[in-house]
Amino acid sequence: MQKVWAKRELFIFYLPPYSPHLNIIERLWKEMKARWIQVKDYENDDQLFYATKLILNAIGNELCVNFKKKINTI
Repeated sequence: MQKVWAKRELFIFYLPPYSPHLNIIERLWKEMKARWIQVKDYENDDQLFYATKLILNAIGNELCVNFKKKINTI
């Protein structure tokens, strides 16, 4: 099927087994845990789901994540 897909400009790229830097959701989840989810949100599943839903709905409006890699300069 790869030849058929290539004609349609669809390509398969094999990633290392663990590559969070290539998966945007991993970066988003890290930001959510570090910046927006509070300790009280971990009290139970419902509270965590509710807090997560509020955060995801606010991204792009009140909240934003910068996915650009920071480069340290001297």
